Amino acid sequence: MSTTSRTVASTVLRCAAVALLLVGAVLVAAAGWIAYAHGARAARETKSVEQLAGGQGRWVPAGDAALYVQEWGEAKAPTLLLLHGTGAWSGTWFGLPRTLSEAGWRVVAVDLPPFGLSKPALTGAGPDYSRAAQARRVLGLIDSHGAPVVLVGHSFGAGPALEAALQAQGRVRQLVLVDPALGLGPMGEAPVCEAGGPGLLAHRDLRTALVGASPTWPGLTGTLLKQFVFRKDRVTGALVPAYQVPFEREGFSASLGDWAQAFAVSACEDAASLDAAKLRAWAAGGLPVALLWGEQDSITPLPQARALQGWIPQATLTVLPQVGHIPHIESPEAFADALLGRLPSAAAP
Repeated sequence: MSTTSRTVASTVLRCAAVALLLVGAVLVAAAGWIAYAHGARAARETKSVEQLAGGQGRWVPAGDAALYVQEWGEAKAPTLLLLHGTGAWSGTWFGLPRTLSEAGWRVVAVDLPPFGLSKPALTGAGPDYSRAAQARRVLGLIDSHGAPVVLVGHSFGAGPALEAALQAQGRVRQLVLVDPALGLGPMGEAPVCEAGGPGLLAHRDLRTALVGASPTWPGLTGTLLKQFVFRKDRVTGALVPAYQVPFEREGFSASLGDWAQAFAVSACEDAASLDAAKLRAWAAGGLPVALLWGEQDSITPLPQARALQGWIPQATLTVLPQVGHIPHIESPEAFADALLGRLPSAAAP
C-alpha cells in the first residue's frame, strides 16, 4: 500500500471512530435523559382525576367510559358540544365557552380519552381509542342531553365529531369542523392505509418512557405547542400551565402512549368518516356543515378544506387570516366571531 493510500485509510478510520464515539455519546445521553424523565414522571403522575378536577366539572357515563365535562350557560339553552384536539382537554378552550354561553348557548366541553380527566373502562384488551369508539362515546354524551346539539370538533377531535355526525340520526343539529385532522394528504388526498410494522410503539414500557420524556415533559410544553401555531407569541407563560394539568394524572403517559399507537394507524380503521364515497352519500342528507380553517395552518393545510368541500358540497368554509392550527388561542376574538357567524341562532328551536 502506498503512503497516500495508508494516509487516506488512516483518516477514514479516524473519522469512523469519531462518528462512532459521537453516536455512542448521543445514545448514552438519550438513555440518561429517558431514565431521568422516567423517574420524574413516576414522581409527577400521582394524582387522581378527582383531585385534578378540584370540584369543577362532572363525569357522564357514555358507553365504556365516564366522560369528564365542563359546562357553561343556562341548562335549558340549546347545547353546543366542544371536542378538543391533540394534547388539549376541556380546560384549554380558555375564554371561548364563556363567550358562546353569553351568546345564548349551553356549552359543554368534553375530554376525549385518554386526554384530560375522562375515565375509559379498562378491559383485557385495553381501552379502544379508535375513531369509531370515540364517536360512540360522543353519541352517548349527546343522548344524555336529550336534544339535538351543535357539534364542534377541532383537529383530532374533528374525526370523532364527523364519525358521530354520520351516525347521529337526528341527534346533531349542525357540524362544525375546525382545522380538522382527518388523515388527508397535504393536498387533500383521501386517507390511505399504510400500516407498517409495530416499531417502537409496540413496546408499552418503551413508548411510555418516550412519551414521558417528550410530550408530557412539562419543560417542553411551550416548545411543542409552538409547532402547531402560526402566531408563536400567543403561546405565553400564562397559557401553557393549562395544558399541563393532566400531566399529573396517574398513568397519563402510559395512556397517551397507547393512544399514540392507535392514532399511528388510524387511517386503517373501519370508519365511515374515512370513506369519501360514504361522506358524499351522507352529505346528500343536507346536515349543515361549517369548516373553519387557519390560513397559515401547516398541520392540516388549507387544500384539505377544498377537498372536504368536494365530498361535502353543503359545507361552508371560513378562512381565518394569519392563523395556524389552533385558532382559539391564536386569534380568540376573530375565531369566536367566525364560529358564532356560522351557527344558527341560539334562540331557534
